[in-house]
Amino acid sequence: MKISPFDIFRMFTLYEDWRSDDRKPLDLSNGQKLYLVFKSKKKEIRIPEYDLIDSEYTVDKVNGQVLFKISKKQAIDILSMDNNDFYITRVYDVTDYTGEKVVSSDEEPLYNGKWKDETSNTVDNYTSQLKNLMSILEERNKQIKDLQESNAKLIEQNAKFATTIAELQEQNDNLTSTVTELETTVTNYESGHEYEGTVVGTGTHHVIVTGKRLNGENYTEEQFQKALESLEETYKD
Repeated sequence: MKISPFDIFRMFTLYEDWRSDDRKPLDLSNGQKLYLVFKSKKKEIRIPEYDLIDSEYTVDKVNGQVLFKISKKQAIDILSMDNNDFYITRVYDVTDYTGEKVVSSDEEPLYNGKWKDETSNTVDNYTSQLKNLMSILEERNKQIKDLQESNAKLIEQNAKFATTIAELQEQNDNLTSTVTELETTVTNYESGHEYEGTVVGTGTHHVIVTGKRLNGENYTEEQFQKALESLEETYKD
């Protein structure tokens, strides 16, 4: 319940077992007197239920409703108390046949709770909301930082992949160049280069080949082997 330093009305609905899911409202009619009680070690403030005679308020007491009016003075006194406990209690008056009260029953507590200073509660709400927003902002900043770190790692990996691709491309270009050179060499052999040599005799398939081309360049070992294989293919049976 909230208390402000002004005249205030507070209505309550009381139940037989307010903690139960199938709770039922208390019947507060039949001569019961209800009080709103504020207690501390040094002070007690007892407020009777609001007199509904000539009142604009409608209160269904059969279904557990009760209305209290807290005056400005009472509110200020309550706010100055050293704790924030409050109670709703009831007392039955026993009357004689003339309607005169004979005796009152013991005071029975129906509900107890805590009150809050409405003015400071507003500040508390703002503080709580600010803390929640700061917590959300902190979490969002952490998420952004994680994403930035993840993005940086992806950029680094992408740079490494690009370097690897460039290296592989260079190796591929070198291989292509080597293959091209080999294809040129093979084409030169297959196009019928002249070789220095002498046929030993008719009917033989032997040719003496010198280690130089006609232009005076030396053959490599690989070229020489290729030339021999070409000659063997030419003069085989």
